[in-house]
Amino acid sequence: MNRTLALLLTLAACAEAEPVEPPPPADTGGETTAAVTPPVTDPFAPPAVVAEATADTPELAVAAARLALRERVLGAWGREAPITLVPGAVAVESTEAGATARVVLDEAGLLALLDGLDDRLPRPTFGGPFAESVAPLQEAAIANFVCTRRRALLDGQTCEIVDVEEQVRLAADALRSLTLEPFWAGGVPVDAEGQPLRKPALQLSLGPEAASQLTGLPFLVTPVGEGESLRVGVDAAGVALVNMAPGEGLVAILDRASLVPPLDAIFPELRTALRPRPVNLRQWALVAEPSDGPFAEALGRALQDRGAEPRQSLEAARGRALKAAQGSRREATLRSLANEHQGALDVVLVARVESHFASRMGSRRTWYEARAEVDAYLAWTGESLGSFEAQGNESGIGDARAEEAARVKVAEDIAGQLAASPALGFARGATAASSLREAIVAAL
Repeated sequence: MNRTLALLLTLAACAEAEPVEPPPPADTGGETTAAVTPPVTDPFAPPAVVAEATADTPELAVAAARLALRERVLGAWGREAPITLVPGAVAVESTEAGATARVVLDEAGLLALLDGLDDRLPRPTFGGPFAESVAPLQEAAIANFVCTRRRALLDGQTCEIVDVEEQVRLAADALRSLTLEPFWAGGVPVDAEGQPLRKPALQLSLGPEAASQLTGLPFLVTPVGEGESLRVGVDAAGVALVNMAPGEGLVAILDRASLVPPLDAIFPELRTALRPRPVNLRQWALVAEPSDGPFAEALGRALQDRGAEPRQSLEAARGRALKAAQGSRREATLRSLANEHQGALDVVLVARVESHFASRMGSRRTWYEARAEVDAYLAWTGESLGSFEAQGNESGIGDARAEEAARVKVAEDIAGQLAASPALGFARGATAASSLREAIVAAL
């Protein structure tokens, strides 16, 4: 699943997380009560919905009354439904207990709300393989929902409820292999001070491919510990950026409450954790000449022996471009590489290696001298992490073996320097916060 920097820049510019409408403020320490009267049944009186609530303060009373109105108009689903109802007339009266708020929808307001409900309900966009199964089900589910609310709120309403059982089965089959995972492999990249180097992001996939035809599918992202949740939707590439610092970790789940029933039941369990991951040398790539093969292989073995991952491969053309680039061009190239690898690449090493004949012992054994210079860069920002040098002599039977031995020796020397450098954060990668993992596992 290759991603380009252009995709991420577009996402970063466009994606905005929508705050979740809070439930009634029940944790303020005050008492809140709410009551709703049914619609007026007198044929000569205009139908109306009245919601009334009492609380310690006028603000709490109005919030509770409006929530009660939502639940009356939208049913049980209304408490979490991500739509805004235009309230009717609001009256607040002071009482000995605090305040009582009364919200009224008259006939015109109620009819206007119901007539426009079809257009106001949230609609993820289902295309591609889902267009023939999930999209028709969504429209049928919305029509059924509006019909049931009309029947519940208005006398004498007649409308048809469509049987969607077969559509539910087909839609569930189409979505069976849907999965949710972090966009950045291993976690949200953060620097040594814990500052995020990229926004947290989600990737929705269908089997091995990005789920590119579920635009707007909603997810709820909640911080581990304390903090307000955010509602985000995936874009046409199945990606959702989260405008929230990773903190001690985030947990994302499919926001079933945002989907009109029975759409909430057709999706598999979709849940993932977004944890901060300190960037470090353990995820690395090397830019070197083809003739530097023995040096590159020896460096890789030495770093893996110290706990690094196998080095990431780079296209030869990208390596040449990076080696030739300077200043802002080099930084842009490095940032692009980090984005394309989606979290699998933190550090890029640019090596210059040379070796030459030193001396000969007898007729077969020769000595070669090798010298290496390695510049280390943080891929996420393009900043330099330092330069490292090594040189050494080594012997072998024949020129080829002696030269290879000398290059291996300096590679092992360079690997030791890299692993010991605080700037490269090798130790951070080795001890990355098991407590964070435990907190996220508990939240999941």
